[in-house]
Amino acid sequence: MDRERYHRLLFLIAALWNWTLAIAFFVLSRIDVGYFAAFGLEIPNTLLWFDSLMGLIFVFGIGFFFVSQNMMENHGLIMMAVFEKTWFFLACVAWFFLGQASLWVVLVVTIDIIFGILFIEDLIAIRKLKAR
Repeated sequence: MDRERYHRLLFLIAALWNWTLAIAFFVLSRIDVGYFAAFGLEIPNTLLWFDSLMGLIFVFGIGFFFVSQNMMENHGLIMMAVFEKTWFFLACVAWFFLGQASLWVVLVVTIDIIFGILFIEDLIAIRKLKAR
């Protein structure tokens, strides 16, 4: 697969991943807040912070979609994406070790860190292509 097709698919899949998670968790929290317990989380006294997080995850998905449209532009968004994926993974792992998140949460965000690593590799490859 050529680099441009790989880039497009990588960021499109990342966008779909973010959108799916954001919408699913937002909707599930409206159907039954008991779903928090299924992930080993306490039911929050307000959904303000949870809804804000899901909104930000959705917005990052929009950014990933923009990145998927043009391989030679939006490198700043790719760097933000690497930071977001790494930060979110590390935060969730920290909360796991503090006993505030379950192994299920860590398993889900492991996909995020994989995306982050793939984003770094893609950005390095794009910069090499650009330098030619």
